[in-house]
Amino acid sequence: MRVALIHNHSLTYMGGGETFILRLARALSGQGLNVSIYSLPIGRRGGVEVKGLLGPVDYRESLLPEADADVAYVTYFPMASLALLRVRAPKVAAIHSPLLLPEAQDQGLFRGGPAALLNRLGAWGAYSYYLHRAARLELRRFKAVHAYPHLVNFVRHRRVYALPPFLDVSRWRPTREKGEDFRVLFVGRRAYEKGFDLFTAIAREARGRLGLKARFLTTGGREGDVTDGVESLGFVPEDELVNLYSSAHAVIYPTRADTFGLVVLEALASGTPVITSDIPSHRLPGLPLLLARGVDGALRQLVDLYNMFYSDRERYLELCRRGREAVVRSYSEDVVVPQYVRMFKEVAGLSP
Repeated sequence: MRVALIHNHSLTYMGGGETFILRLARALSGQGLNVSIYSLPIGRRGGVEVKGLLGPVDYRESLLPEADADVAYVTYFPMASLALLRVRAPKVAAIHSPLLLPEAQDQGLFRGGPAALLNRLGAWGAYSYYLHRAARLELRRFKAVHAYPHLVNFVRHRRVYALPPFLDVSRWRPTREKGEDFRVLFVGRRAYEKGFDLFTAIAREARGRLGLKARFLTTGGREGDVTDGVESLGFVPEDELVNLYSSAHAVIYPTRADTFGLVVLEALASGTPVITSDIPSHRLPGLPLLLARGVDGALRQLVDLYNMFYSDRERYLELCRRGREAVVRSYSEDVVVPQYVRMFKEVAGLSP
């Protein structure tokens, strides 16, 4: 079976959506499917090479992709139909952008007029948000829609597939012991939408007012820079990111908008508890997430973890074990990818 993955950004952008598409392509190829990726040349970053990450998967960029496939999986964006005029295969619209489902996000993100939203979300995000209602009409042109299970109630379509994201749990696993030096980690873009401002506020309050002896680390930025008590690690390759997650004592993921952050799965699979924002997108049954509202809520969860680590080590380690076990049980590649294969076969009309 030939599967075309059509993505709304260049893979060189290397955000969460691009990471998901890369992993899906490799996993489907490993199942014996003939996979190609077609990306719109949006958000392209010079000097970033992705073809070496794809193995036998063909990768092309074009504003009007021409995909010869049995089924196409499209990371949906408003007015996507205009970019799919040359794609004749039956299509699955994949809801990955949180701004298509504003009801599932922090409502404070959408307060204010167009200028405020443009500043917070950027041009692409504001575009997706303002056209999300029209998008619901356009989705009727797709044969099926894919949404994560906890978000399907926000989607209106005659044929919705509720499939979770997945992870190679043999790769993402505990690789380091937790040292006595308590480390708190942020992984992601330093954007308002991702809550990086909240992370820096948490670090400032924890180290200052509460007197926690902890290191606050973040990927990105210039390696060695320290601002508001947050240490920048620079670019961290994926191979090293596994060790970074594993050696951290807590991951704080305070994003204001999300569908299902891969950071959550990566951290839990690596044996590290996750404190994250209490929004509908993060109310994930079966995952022991520590939900928090705002800086004060996150600080309470962090202080509890901090005290647990130093005063009740076995309870802390049990929390770490439960997180990994939950990911292995419900989100491992071996468990989830066959569900994607079945979806593609059914939409393509190739299932028995």
